[in-house]
Amino acid sequence: MSGLSEKEKELKAREEALDAREKEIEKKEKALDPLSMAVKARKEQWYDKVKLTVRQMDVIIRIIYVLLGIVVLLIILEAAGIFKL
Repeated sequence: MSGLSEKEKELKAREEALDAREKEIEKKEKALDPLSMAVKARKEQWYDKVKLTVRQMDVIIRIIYVLLGIVVLLIILEAAGIFKL
């Protein structure tokens, strides 16, 4: 019988830890500025439209950011006359 109460205590402690984590996450989400919330909402819309995992979509978005950065860099270099296409 005492083993059961130990398990109950352990489960209760885990449940309290999970509740604390959930509250912490909620506080972080509420603390996000409007721009972060807008970016998050946009990403969630993309995730809903495309049948990919969140990780795959994040990788695709990062690759697009890198490619966009390269294009901007090439435009700047060409405008400065350093690089000619």
